[in-house]
Order: sequence, then structure tokens, then C-alpha cells
Amino acid sequence: MGTGGSRYGAGRPGWRRKCEHLLALDVRVLARRGRLAPGMYYSWAWSRGGEPAGNIRIQTGTAHVRLIYTCTPNGSDPQARDYLVRIERTPCHFGGSRPWFRCPHCWSLRAVIYGVASDGKFGCRQCMRLGYASEAESRIDRINRKFHQLQAKLGEDGEKPKWMRLRTFDRICERLDAADQAWGLNVLTRFGPLIAPDL
Repeated sequence: MGTGGSRYGAGRPGWRRKCEHLLALDVRVLARRGRLAPGMYYSWAWSRGGEPAGNIRIQTGTAHVRLIYTCTPNGSDPQARDYLVRIERTPCHFGGSRPWFRCPHCWSLRAVIYGVASDGKFGCRQCMRLGYASEAESRIDRINRKFHQLQAKLGEDGEKPKWMRLRTFDRICERLDAADQAWGLNVLTRFGPLIAPDL
């Protein structure tokens, strides 16, 4: 079924499952941690909010990883999964190569695959029709998230970290002021009639 149609919310990103809510397996993270060398066998686990969210076993080959785990797709009985996901490498401009997963469903090159699809396998974002949580955010939410991201770059009380250049600090402060003003204007536009005093 396509994403369009007359159903309320059809095709809107807010109604799609979100990448952030699934188990993401990132080939770049595996490579950085030295977990793609042939002949390895290890456990890989996820957590969400400090609580365990899932785990699988991974066995590596020369051009693939073997994923071994148990899942319960669509609330069915637990089912064992054991299959290969191909890994291909593309050359980098300054030497070396970059690894990619081949999506088990569409065979496209992907840095990240997500678990699990309706068949209990991992798949890419497009095949699983996933959205990002940020797509469903309101403008106020986006401004608020940007504001907190900028704040996190500064010291505990908003002071300049010792290692930061003054020019960078000034630029972040200007962006914070702009985000604060934008947030205030959007709140006023959206909720002004509700909070305006009676005349």
C-alpha cells in the first residue's frame, strides 16, 4: 500500500514508525570499534533510557556479517533468525575504503540498517518506511531542540569553555539569542490568543 490515500494522516511523517524507536545497526560504528575483522564472533546490545532494548550475536566473514537473534514480529511467538548481510567497500578519496551494508531487502548500499521488519529481518529506512522523530516536531519543538544543542556546547552556566575560541563563543551566543527570539515569536503566534489578557 502506498503512502497516499484518503485515510487521515496518510503519508504524514508523524504517523510513520521512527528510526529512533528501532534497533539501529551502524556499519560505521562496527568499523570504528574494530568489529568487522573476519572471524570474529561477539554479542551486540542496545539500550534505551538506561534499560536493555535488545541484543544479537554477530559473526563476521570476509564480505558479510551473520546476524543471529530471536525476535517476535507482530507479537507472534519467538522466532529464530540467522542470516547473512553483505558488506561492500567503496574507495575513499584519500585512500582506504568505507564499508557499507547491503540491505537484505532492496540490496542498496546503506550505512545503517534497522531491526526488525515484518519478516523479522533488519532492513534499511526506505524499505521499512521509517521516518525521523524530528520530522514530526512542531516548529517550536525544532527551535527548542536547536536551543538546547547550542546550550550544550557552552559551560555549565553558559560561560565560555576554556578551549573555545572567543569568536566561536560569540557566534553561539548570537545563535542562542536568535533561537530564543524565534521561540518567543512562535509561542506568541501559536498561543497568543489563549494567554492574552482580557481587555
